Amino acid sequence: MEVHRQRCQACGSTELHNVLRRREGDPQTVFVGCAKCGELVAVYGLAAYYHHGKGFESWVARQRPGESARTLRDRYEKAQYDALEGWAEVREELERQGKALDGKS
Repeated sequence: MEVHRQRCQACGSTELHNVLRRREGDPQTVFVGCAKCGELVAVYGLAAYYHHGKGFESWVARQRPGESARTLRDRYEKAQYDALEGWAEVREELERQGKALDGKS
């Protein structure tokens, strides 16, 4: 068994916030953000896992066997784009609610 404490890839902090996003028609998604610098750390979904900043090799190790390299790369690029886009939406909503993750509110 492997057990470890998640850290921010940007600043190394272990002070993280999990933010649950529910959107009609989409699976629930957990965005993990750094409380120190506000960067995206990871995104957890019901059927997928994308760890921002860890790269393609980390992502592909958790995927279905038998897919072509091109398909895996395309799905990785989409996961990366979707994670950053979703993180921006989540941060905007938190800021609108006065709950910024960078400790400035």
